[in-house]
Amino acid sequence: MKTNPVLIVGGGIMGCASAWELARHGFRVTVLERSVPGAEASSRAAGILGAQIEAHGPGPMTDLSLLSRSRYASFARELQRQTGIDVGYRECGVLRVEFGKRALATQQRHLAWQKKARLGVASLSARSLRQREPALSKKLAGGLFFAGDARVDPPALLRALHIAAERAGVEFRSGSYVRRVLITRGRASGVGLDDGTKLQASHVVIAAGSWTSLIEGLALSEGSVVPARGQIVELATSKPTLSSVVFGPNCYLVPRDDGRLLVGSTLEFVGYRREVTAGAVRDLLSAAIDLVPGLETAELRSSWSNFRPYTKDEIPLLGPSSIENLCFVTGHYRNGILLAPISAEIVAAVVRGERPPLPLGPYSPSRT
Repeated sequence: MKTNPVLIVGGGIMGCASAWELARHGFRVTVLERSVPGAEASSRAAGILGAQIEAHGPGPMTDLSLLSRSRYASFARELQRQTGIDVGYRECGVLRVEFGKRALATQQRHLAWQKKARLGVASLSARSLRQREPALSKKLAGGLFFAGDARVDPPALLRALHIAAERAGVEFRSGSYVRRVLITRGRASGVGLDDGTKLQASHVVIAAGSWTSLIEGLALSEGSVVPARGQIVELATSKPTLSSVVFGPNCYLVPRDDGRLLVGSTLEFVGYRREVTAGAVRDLLSAAIDLVPGLETAELRSSWSNFRPYTKDEIPLLGPSSIENLCFVTGHYRNGILLAPISAEIVAAVVRGERPPLPLGPYSPSRT
């Protein structure tokens, strides 16, 4: 039997993944999306599963990232089994490269904690680096290789999640602008839409990403989640230029199986301005060609920007809130794609009233 309905506000990676997970546990779920599922940052992300390359040190964010990465292979397999879609999950590893020996030594010191934690970091000389990735510049001094990190294709991932969720019984309502969460006797009882419509629910899940702070009634402090614009350039070559994701001093490069290469990304706090700027494209292309000189003749295929939901401590708002039956799964900043499996698992545990896979105190929405 289906339980009372759950309303999820937001149809991006977090909303779709959470909806699919809840539906698989027997919940009747409706996803309310202001545009169409995956239209915002989720489908425009680079798709780096960088639990280690993005880690600044041991702590709750690293714990969450490593746990989610460990679930990704089975997550991708199950999506392909359910939908027939290859979501582009590739255990390709990630390289961090530097042009100067001093900069490389600094990176090695900053990441020494990972070796102590036995997370798997290999130091590569300039020669070893070129053997692994021959297209990289001969001027590079060397790098670090994180074999456990991976990549995925976000548009394919979003399509698969959307289809899998619908097949599991999830209802998606596009063009639904949620104005506020309805509170009845101290608990979330539904949402109010822009057109005055009120929808009732037993649980409300906020997966609104960069638009979270525009929803009334969440009991969050001002600026808890703000948009951080990132610009990305897509290049194309006749065959793949790289096998691994590469992080350089001024950009990262994410290869696709068909020869496309994503070059990212900027970090700009400009509100909801969606422009792609000439200066950003210039800087990204220059940095990419410095890393891989052969990209000078690559086709400039496309460019875009998206909004990543930023929190001041760069840790997501994840789990129950001070309002009963109101759950948050937002503020994932640069790691929304990586954190989708574990975040959906946490949402399902919270709604079901079960113990989550790790303590949620560090991610509590009440900390903001």
